Amino acid sequence: MNELDLAIPTEPDWRTGISQFLASLSERLDIDGWGAKLTEKPGENTLALLGLSTLLFYAAERRANPKVNDVWDSLVYCSTCLSVGYGDIFAHTPLGKIVGSALMTVGPAISSRALDGPARDSTDAKQAEILATLKQILAELRASGSVEH
Repeated sequence: MNELDLAIPTEPDWRTGISQFLASLSERLDIDGWGAKLTEKPGENTLALLGLSTLLFYAAERRANPKVNDVWDSLVYCSTCLSVGYGDIFAHTPLGKIVGSALMTVGPAISSRALDGPARDSTDAKQAEILATLKQILAELRASGSVEH
């Protein structure tokens, strides 16, 4: 056996595989499009995300985590991750940590959008109205010669 044989791993490095998978994931998924769809029905999507993540977290943690005794403990963990991100339950398994990290990343934004409700839509409409008015004023100023193009 020579030095070259020692430098070549005989088994694939699992970390390299995970890194390559995560890098290719962003190419295969339209993350921006997915994020935009989440804001279309913020209340429904928040509840769906909470329900799915609760079940995933419970499945991952129920046998490995002494603080997750039933699905209600999982619900408490996931709902906390959607808001403040701090509680007395912590993930122990890799899948539980992924669920928690994902919830803590997108949860506060989705939750705030759900709580904004129709008020957010009226704010967007008001902004569009203000923009249209400003464009009209600019057009009139340009037409009168007060502002150059």
